[in-house]
Amino acid sequence: MKKFDYHRPQTLKEAFRLMEKYKGRARYIAGGTDIIVRVKKGVAQPDALVSLRGINELRGVERGRGLTFGSMTLVRELESDPVFSTDFPALARAAAVLASPQIRNVATVGGNLANAAPSADCAPPLLTLEAQLTLEGPGGKREVSIDEFFQGPGRTCCDAIEIITRITVPAPANKTGMAFLKTGRVNQDIALANAAALLVMENSVCRKCRLAVGAVAPVPLRLKTVESAIEGRKIDDELLGQIGAMVEHEISPITDVRTTEDYRRVVTGVMVGRAIRQALQNVYPGGQEVFR
Repeated sequence: MKKFDYHRPQTLKEAFRLMEKYKGRARYIAGGTDIIVRVKKGVAQPDALVSLRGINELRGVERGRGLTFGSMTLVRELESDPVFSTDFPALARAAAVLASPQIRNVATVGGNLANAAPSADCAPPLLTLEAQLTLEGPGGKREVSIDEFFQGPGRTCCDAIEIITRITVPAPANKTGMAFLKTGRVNQDIALANAAALLVMENSVCRKCRLAVGAVAPVPLRLKTVESAIEGRKIDDELLGQIGAMVEHEISPITDVRTTEDYRRVVTGVMVGRAIRQALQNVYPGGQEVFR
């Protein structure tokens, strides 16, 4: 393993100065659950790691018209904080099934997104919530939608010095239901596929549908064609029976060491249908207004 310098700045300005000093040969480290593994394997060989753990500006939760939280929020906090589990249950569920408890105690939401892994568990629920990301670098701040953030496997719209500082999600409308599902080879494994659904209902008609999946495309993916097919309609068994085929057509999975393209294609269609059912049941717990 290549030797590297380690820095723990206390402010964003200090972190940016360090990154500029190393002229692209340094990497940020948040929880370290990904980059340290890559360094040990020799996949990443930075001259320095710049830790974000000591920067208080990247922590905290603020309520407003929605919810804004720092990128250094631990995955464990999403899982355990009632603020998330009450208003954003799909996000809390995604956190609860991400890796092991030990990993969740050190992994951060910002790190899970910045790694840009197609299988990132936090990405699909945040896509359905239409989250906005605040990016900051020496040149200042900018806002990007999470839908524009991912550029490809391991690639985002951030430049080498920018970091995610805040994540903002709007408050859910009335009659909103959410769900998140994941399948892996074993518990605590990287997702073979995952899926999130968000529905806003009015008189049994879906007024807004947001669907997102992971591990079945080069980036975490919104299923916009499927969303359009659902909005404005009552979600019944006939429509749900058509969703699997629509999902299979919209994704582009691969075969790898974990599973095959065919398996991912079929299971994702099934999972999206189940996520929609769960989201509906969160709106209508008795089920009396759906599937009739």
